[in-house]
Amino acid sequence: MRDSAREGSVRRYVEELARRHGVVYVRTGTDALAELITHLSDDDVRANDETENLILALRRADVIDGPTMISLLGQYLDECRAI
Repeated sequence: MRDSAREGSVRRYVEELARRHGVVYVRTGTDALAELITHLSDDDVRANDETENLILALRRADVIDGPTMISLLGQYLDECRAI
């Protein structure tokens, strides 16, 4: 991952990366199943937002690797908590 995610908003970085690679989030059956299982287990289900979904889409498109996905998600969640 480049340092540009740290220099500004993770959201902007992710949006730009997705735009450059023509990546969009498409909800899959697996996504729906995961949400259902989480709901049935009485866990709080918090809908993913657009940025989280784009990070997942970038991973699915093999634009970023797994460790980068985890890092971006962590940075993004930290950024959201700070607001």
